Amino acid sequence: MKSVGILGVGQAGGNMAEIASVLGFQTALINTNQRDGAVNTRVERKYFVPGYNGAGQDRSLGMRAVQEKYREMIDFVLGSFKNIKLLLVAFSTDGGTGSGMSPLLIDLLIDQLPGIKVGAIAIIPERNVLAGNRINTAECIEELSQIEGISSVFLVDNDQMRKLKPQSSKHEIYLSANRQTVEAISHVLKITNKSSFYGNFDETDLMNILGTRGVTLISSVAITDTKTSAEVSTKVQSSWENSIFCPVESQGVIRAGLIYEGPETISKLINVPSIFERVGEPVQLFEGTYLSETDPTVTTILAGLYFPTRRLLSLEESLEKNKERLQNLVKKEHTQKYESSISWASNLKIKKTEKQTVSITSKLSKYKK
Repeated sequence: MKSVGILGVGQAGGNMAEIASVLGFQTALINTNQRDGAVNTRVERKYFVPGYNGAGQDRSLGMRAVQEKYREMIDFVLGSFKNIKLLLVAFSTDGGTGSGMSPLLIDLLIDQLPGIKVGAIAIIPERNVLAGNRINTAECIEELSQIEGISSVFLVDNDQMRKLKPQSSKHEIYLSANRQTVEAISHVLKITNKSSFYGNFDETDLMNILGTRGVTLISSVAITDTKTSAEVSTKVQSSWENSIFCPVESQGVIRAGLIYEGPETISKLINVPSIFERVGEPVQLFEGTYLSETDPTVTTILAGLYFPTRRLLSLEESLEKNKERLQNLVKKEHTQKYESSISWASNLKIKKTEKQTVSITSKLSKYKK
């Protein structure tokens, strides 16, 4: 795992880095809130932005933290990762720290890490999050998509996990999505260390794929019961729909990886044009075949995909529908006031009068008859 580093930004990013540390990745985290990062005990390298105590879901605070402390952050990253070829910045798009800091930080790191590709692991929230979170995600993804030198962007979709585990708590959804994301990247890295007479998928192949600008997806699927090439292709394509990443919405793969592990008899069912028919033939395809007696599995990596417009619009639609109401709510915050209609009653309030001392003689004389 030494060729890929994972930098967690914000609480969600720190949690992703925590899992990555357990799996052997080089990791570090940056946060505006020390209490959030303190729970990530497996991550040894940490930078907490001085003068901040969280961002309170305010992206502008996260962005300002980078603008104020970018030199310290760059130095921290340079000192935290050694001999890596790819740095993936992990964060949630709907908060304040990770969402606000990460696009700008990635843009800066691209020029400050010579010879190292910089990509992202961006977490997309469930569809039922509230307006503020939706706004943050839309702004963050827009900024991320405009970074010219960025490498692979993995869009981790919590909605996908909710479909698979509808009764799970938020914590379970987050933990499962984070774990599956890091395990998917770990799996393809481990494959690059294997040897085969039939075609190796090496680290150079992987870095060529992951260095591609655009959205990237990794999926693995067992093809144990398949009997035809069409069944294999259907299973692989279904794995793209059921992965923890945003589903593929349109054609346009630039670079791809196709790795088969299993018996030789099943390998004969793999038909490359058929598998990629739905997303289009990639410009470059890197393959690996590893024959064994294990259950047959196909792992695919799709890179250079378009950002999933339909998925992102699903977050924006409710904002558009409630545009007037939301604008009025914000306006009310600055204009609302209450005017009392009983100002006349203030004169009815009892007022204390000063007590005047009267002589005893005066009081006695008042009662003389």
